[in-house]
Amino acid sequence: MENKAAKKDPSKIIIIILGILILAVVAGGAFFGYNTFLKDKKSITKSTVQQVVNNGQTTGTVANSLDQVVSSQTFQLDEITVNLADEGGNRYLKVAVYLGFDNKKLTSELTTKKPIVTDAVIQILRTKKVADITAKNMNNIKLEIIQKINPMLEKGQLNNVYFTDIIIQ
Repeated sequence: MENKAAKKDPSKIIIIILGILILAVVAGGAFFGYNTFLKDKKSITKSTVQQVVNNGQTTGTVANSLDQVVSSQTFQLDEITVNLADEGGNRYLKVAVYLGFDNKKLTSELTTKKPIVTDAVIQILRTKKVADITAKNMNNIKLEIIQKINPMLEKGQLNNVYFTDIIIQ
């Protein structure tokens, strides 16, 4: 009778060890899968936007990543109306612009430099034609604005530009 009990004990231990090993492999695979496939898509970091701005890359998925950046702070510029660069000069663009950033200290600097920042946005928008103001090209315009304004700032950097109202006539 003792032989039967001795034979069952090692087999139970082997089954328990195999179960633990299988559980560890599944958990390791889930961890690897999350870090490889899901983590990168869910979190676009500020450094990614900074790399885009510094390198001037405005095409492909890098420009599309700007849509995924959500700023913790925004600063509203006055409504901007500019003539577009189309021939005849009879087309204009009216936009409401918000600048996105994460550093709270930047709000006071943007308030102080609001006329300078607004002028920079106007300079960029005046060079655009009606054909340039498309949904596909808006990220390029946003990055151009960020690249123009960030060198002017000392207390932080912009990480996005938001257009809440766009009217072309």
